[in-house]
Amino acid sequence: MPSEAVRAADEPDGKPAGEAAASPPLVLPAELAWAVYFLLIPLGVAAMAHADVGLVPAAALPFALNAIAPQVSYGVWYVVFQIGLIAVLCAVRRTLDWRYLVSFLVCAVGGALIDFNGSWMNDLFPVESLALSCLWFVGGFAVVAVTVYFCTRCQLPVMPIDTFPRDLCAAIGQPYARVKVWFDVVTLLATCAIGLVGGGALFGINVGTVVSALLMGRSIGLVQRIMDKRVAYRKHLPL
Repeated sequence: MPSEAVRAADEPDGKPAGEAAASPPLVLPAELAWAVYFLLIPLGVAAMAHADVGLVPAAALPFALNAIAPQVSYGVWYVVFQIGLIAVLCAVRRTLDWRYLVSFLVCAVGGALIDFNGSWMNDLFPVESLALSCLWFVGGFAVVAVTVYFCTRCQLPVMPIDTFPRDLCAAIGQPYARVKVWFDVVTLLATCAIGLVGGGALFGINVGTVVSALLMGRSIGLVQRIMDKRVAYRKHLPL
């Protein structure tokens, strides 16, 4: 859940998130943005994992943990990793926001959805060529980039993996796209260390991981610039 500083950055002069000096022609419920995010982000992450050409760095880290300790599912490691992110965010902000507990519940359901999506993708659409892998990766990348935009505008509890860069940008006074890029790079380095130390290999890291680390933050920033001129969001729930 964004801090008051994030709200101030996203709601200049008391206007809804995404609204600039000239009001966008369309104002939608923030709850709708949250629903799109909640339903599609596990699909995008699962699609990129299914492609097997490298994951978004933040998703690659739990993938590496799953490769080292396969008795724990990828979705569960995804949740464990995000608990760690909540702890770091609370330390940086020096406060425990109760809304992070709601984020944890969102994360728990999201982890289960990632496992579910990965299961039916493996059963129904086996990847048997590099071309198919690239298609799954590009599709998953696009879904993640667009849904993280909704995350930054919904003003409601989201997964800690997305709350972290969103709230950290307010805490340190840096643009979201820049914080997202650095978050991905640091996570990528941590994933490499975990894989090499724990299993002697790089798990979940491939050319797709490098592409994601370099382009995901910029892609999200591009979607923000395009959509903020056209759509604003107004929250109705007291969260």
